[in-house]
Amino acid sequence: MNTGKSAHITTRDVTRGAMTAAIYAILLFLNQQTALGIETTMPWLFIFPIYLYAAAAPVQASFVCALAMILETFLFGGFTTWFYSWSGIITGFLTGVAIRKGLSGQLRLVILFVCQFIGNLLTMLVWAALFGMDLTEDFAMVRELVPWLDLKAFVLIFAAVLSLMTAVCVHLVGAALLLRLHIPCPPITPVTRIRPVKWLVWLSAGAALLFLLLPNMVLLTEEVRSWLLAAALCGMVYLDYLGCVRILQKCVASGHRGWAPVAVIGAFVPGLQLVWVIQGALWGLKNQAAA
Repeated sequence: MNTGKSAHITTRDVTRGAMTAAIYAILLFLNQQTALGIETTMPWLFIFPIYLYAAAAPVQASFVCALAMILETFLFGGFTTWFYSWSGIITGFLTGVAIRKGLSGQLRLVILFVCQFIGNLLTMLVWAALFGMDLTEDFAMVRELVPWLDLKAFVLIFAAVLSLMTAVCVHLVGAALLLRLHIPCPPITPVTRIRPVKWLVWLSAGAALLFLLLPNMVLLTEEVRSWLLAAALCGMVYLDYLGCVRILQKCVASGHRGWAPVAVIGAFVPGLQLVWVIQGALWGLKNQAAA
């Protein structure tokens, strides 16, 4: 495993860096030829070239390659592409360096989420400011379904959900690509070794209960209720994740590994998710009681 210590930049590193920049240029070109199709539907593709290169090359070479890719965007990318591609390059560079230094999968996932969350949030706000976009118009439809929802809370919830989905996708696909390309990478924690985090279980369950019970007891403002919804959604996402993990562990323990896809898909099915949330909460609280 690479420890991330300083290393000399070899001719192979330079050659691979040039190839990485060329692949990124092809992505930019395809994005333009498909009427911005990549940045509209799959902006996370911009992460992978520098992600894979930074995981295999010294940090100095990776930084130069990332800088070259940023400059390439001026030549082959439009104005709107700058936001998507630059956030992807920074995300891929930092995550690749984390792999190079041997950081755990949990930390890499956190880095992916934080970088994407900041990038998505800035993209929405900058676009609204530069192009005169009125977010309230797009928010009006959501407002009809949830009249008390606050705009700021909605923007944060949307950015967080989008960033989480992107982080998980890049994390899993990236791990498969690293394995395929024989690039050293700290292994992802096996599902059988995952355990609930004590304080996070209590916080998640508490946020969900407060959102369900508190509005019926106390008259809350729209802003407070909106932020309470955001906290409850974050808590339920974590409990849903724990429920999925617990069901996967049972599949492994019982030898019924064929049910594993059902455990994962069920965590994303509306309505059925509630069963996963309850399962995760019970597992977390039971694990703490046993401890």
